[in-house]
Amino acid sequence: MLRPVRRSASPSARYEPIVPRAPRPLIRPAPRSAMFFPLVVLAAILPGLAALRSWDLTLPGPLWGLRAMAVAVDGMVVDQTAACDAIKPERESAGYRSVAFQPPLYPWLAAIGLTVSGDCDPLACVLPSYAAGAAIVMLVYLHGRLWRGGGMGFAAALLMAFSPSLLLREQEMTPHLLGAAGALAALYAYAARTRLAAESADPRKRSLLWSAAGGAALGASLLTVEAFGLIVVAVIALHQVYLRVSASADPNFRAAATTARLAWLRDGGLLDSALALGIATLLAAPWHLMMFRTHGWSLFAPLTIPASGWTDSYDLLTKTIELAPVAAPLALYGAFRAIRLALAAESDDRETIGGAFWVVWAGVVALALALWTNGPRQSLEVFLLVPLNLLAASTVADLVNRRASVRALIGLAPAAALGLAWWSSKDLRGALDELMAGRASSATTLSLHLALDLIIVSILLGRAVERWARERDDRQRQVLATFLLTTLVATVGLGVREMVFRHGETSDLLMLRTMILRRNRERPFQHIAVVSPPSSRFESDGEPGSLDAPYPGGRLRFILRSALPELPQIDLVHVDELLTLPDEQRLVILYGAGSRLSYSLQSRLGLEAIHPGRTGILDAYATAASRVSLR
Repeated sequence: MLRPVRRSASPSARYEPIVPRAPRPLIRPAPRSAMFFPLVVLAAILPGLAALRSWDLTLPGPLWGLRAMAVAVDGMVVDQTAACDAIKPERESAGYRSVAFQPPLYPWLAAIGLTVSGDCDPLACVLPSYAAGAAIVMLVYLHGRLWRGGGMGFAAALLMAFSPSLLLREQEMTPHLLGAAGALAALYAYAARTRLAAESADPRKRSLLWSAAGGAALGASLLTVEAFGLIVVAVIALHQVYLRVSASADPNFRAAATTARLAWLRDGGLLDSALALGIATLLAAPWHLMMFRTHGWSLFAPLTIPASGWTDSYDLLTKTIELAPVAAPLALYGAFRAIRLALAAESDDRETIGGAFWVVWAGVVALALALWTNGPRQSLEVFLLVPLNLLAASTVADLVNRRASVRALIGLAPAAALGLAWWSSKDLRGALDELMAGRASSATTLSLHLALDLIIVSILLGRAVERWARERDDRQRQVLATFLLTTLVATVGLGVREMVFRHGETSDLLMLRTMILRRNRERPFQHIAVVSPPSSRFESDGEPGSLDAPYPGGRLRFILRSALPELPQIDLVHVDELLTLPDEQRLVILYGAGSRLSYSLQSRLGLEAIHPGRTGILDAYATAASRVSLR
């Protein structure tokens, strides 16, 4: 087909052919790596959302919920310690005061959820943990993609999303996941800034932006969990030491001391570090200064009290297997390969820098877990789980890309099977504990014998498979596919087990709250009385004030406060004290099997049952309708 041109053109160029153009697609096709992020979002949201259905009131979660109620209802935005005056049991009041001295970002976010919900739904206090857990999964993917690509990042995110430890923390209203998410975001900003400085010719503006973002994330972490964000500074400092040592060992990068100092001022990040630390200080310091001016050195008392659940001895290896039963052997192998690559590499490429960063990260957190006995253990464990999953995903990527031989499975498969068996078998864990304590019995010997048999059979089976697939690439591919699919199924199965609701007391308390709201709409209550045995009956074997002790009102007080936020709770020890209260529309809760409300006293008080608790632990009574009609 020919088309005419203007007359001013020459006769030879009067007609020119039209080249047909291919039709453009309505939506430009995205690269394959861009499809990983939507899958990561689903992996971050769906398992946590399923686990959120089985949230529980594990201590000290209700105390954090009470603190959020103090912000949302009482307007105590900066200092919530005054709310402990309304808590009469001494140990419960001391536990709340210890929680109220900790940074306030989590109760602020929970208070926003309570306000938006309209009826102070207790679930709003768990949502920050769930959101932080989803953010951690996405940040794990970004960390992996930054150094090893989207496929490796997706594998790490999948391991993290179905981790039982992460799903368990998402069910609790505690700030541990939020603090870990802030620290993880700060490390990602540092990693992005490090890669930018290594690959970009003029990184100054974007480098300062990443440093500012990292400082904001670090400040948020410090405003969530006391002193936890400082571990980020230790990880970055040690990684910078590695980079300096590696650069000085490069024969192409030898410079004088003055040149090295100038390089640090220009590219090493002195200005970036100052900017990040300054922003973190501006975010975290004001609240600490205001609280210190009011309470003095007692503000830092929680840092000197051992954290809940700590024991005299902390077995790091056992805890690592408990955190990641399937990924721990893969992570150890990945750490070994990363260290060997860092020692053998002549120049630092992206993979070498990232692998060394993850190894330094895991080592610092493991050392903190072993030595920082007063530290936030739950946050540290989640923070250790991230580099473990990243290193495990790097091993998976090496196996998929055939950079690691099938022979490596001879050690990895038995170790993964043993870790999975140890995590799922209480008998095996108990046998190992008895053996370490020198109390071996016949049952202990049998359990350990079965574990040893499992190891031997796994090794022999692995050697047989390796000989079978030694000279055949198709067989090696089948072996690798079987191992990786088994690992994936085991990881998903462990996570699914954590999504089953099994918190009976939480269910009873939520049912009690529903009955209270229903009765309050019909006839509003004028006071709440809780009858519980003396606090001495609830003493645990731990120290006085330990948050592991079953406080007589920790869970119940939070549920009642969320149901009837304007009514104060009256704490009583004996049921006879109910006769001294004014004759009003009342709600009476019996907490503890030692309390009983006889039919004669129930008749004198004009009460009727509205919620029969389990074995009398949560029996609830309200003023009878017949008594109201007689007034």
